[in-house]
Amino acid sequence: MGVTFFEFKFLELIKKDITFGKVLTVGRQEIILENHEKKLFGIYDSQLNDQKYIDKILLKQFNSLSVDSIDFSDFEKATIIADLNKPMGGKNLFDTIIDFGTSEHVFDIAQCLQNIANLCKKDGTILHSLPANNNCGHGFWQFSPELFFSLYTRENGFSDTEIFLFNSINKYNIWKIKKQPMGNRLELSSDIPLFLLVKTKKIKEITSQSVNQSDYQFLWNKNVANYGKKKTKISKIWKKIKMSLKKFFLKKLLPKKLGEKIEGKNNLLKKDYLKSIYLDKIKI
Repeated sequence: MGVTFFEFKFLELIKKDITFGKVLTVGRQEIILENHEKKLFGIYDSQLNDQKYIDKILLKQFNSLSVDSIDFSDFEKATIIADLNKPMGGKNLFDTIIDFGTSEHVFDIAQCLQNIANLCKKDGTILHSLPANNNCGHGFWQFSPELFFSLYTRENGFSDTEIFLFNSINKYNIWKIKKQPMGNRLELSSDIPLFLLVKTKKIKEITSQSVNQSDYQFLWNKNVANYGKKKTKISKIWKKIKMSLKKFFLKKLLPKKLGEKIEGKNNLLKKDYLKSIYLDKIKI
């Protein structure tokens, strides 16, 4: 749970668009910056008074009115002690809720996200920074953009949802993720750890949220018999020919292990996030 170079850049990126007001951090948010990065962001140890958390920076550099924190335990002296696995009583308490690296450690993720939504005021902002790919074992969960595109909808009481992707070894770029057309899947593969940055605005109170994967929702809402009709007969035949040739080459001409290795590599490259048409690169 903490604020690295990327989360700080994210906060700076959205600073002009939101009013932080009363802030709640989900878990204490530790400052995880190299000394040269602190200097870049104008953070000096004298400002922190030996505190390692982001609270004072949120007050001074982002004009927050107050900063509270919520945690399961008081080991880091959070101001609110609560179990995010269970429904919470408080509602509409905070203007901005910052969840940088906490929700992946909560078992009941649906209840956790519902609690965060409930604690946020109308017209308030929810921010997440969470693991996406290749973080197996870091927490309970890794997250898909699809979850947040499906959760943070107008029907569920949210608007202006934006999702970004970053990898921790590239400090020059992040990628803005575009929502895929209905009926398609947004699949992003990588051979390095990837993370999501999410921003959304709460526009109304909803007592229950409806969240389904969009490609299935598309099938349920449409006549299934019409699904896939946009493909012509020729394209379907050509696809079958290509698949047959590929299968013959990988399984008949090559040794089994080599064929399986090439097939696995091709499947990974096919969905490589750097080749995705749903990503727009942003220089940071």
